[in-house]
Amino acid sequence: MSPLGPQSSKILAALDFTSEQHRVIQRNLANLNTPGFKAKTLRFDEALESAVMEERQGINPRQDGNTVVLEIENAEMRKNALVYRLFLQAMASETRTTRAAIAGRSQ
Repeated sequence: MSPLGPQSSKILAALDFTSEQHRVIQRNLANLNTPGFKAKTLRFDEALESAVMEERQGINPRQDGNTVVLEIENAEMRKNALVYRLFLQAMASETRTTRAAIAGRSQ
């Protein structure tokens, strides 16, 4: 465990990912007018899943065979809660847009 806290390694990995994603976007923008250039993207969910799977593979099961790790499950729960809130916000935005359209006004 890191002296910075149990989730610091995941946070640092997320920071590394976002830095790399920024570089990928910069390369895409720099090649805006390059014929044949194919834009690239990184997938955060795939990178996070890979990091979690690597962490889980290094886990030795308890004597009863259980491999549940509180920190990993808490991180997964927080990730899922963020995704859920994102979709709730998207639904609220969609609802506001629909209501505005019905009322005959722009957003």
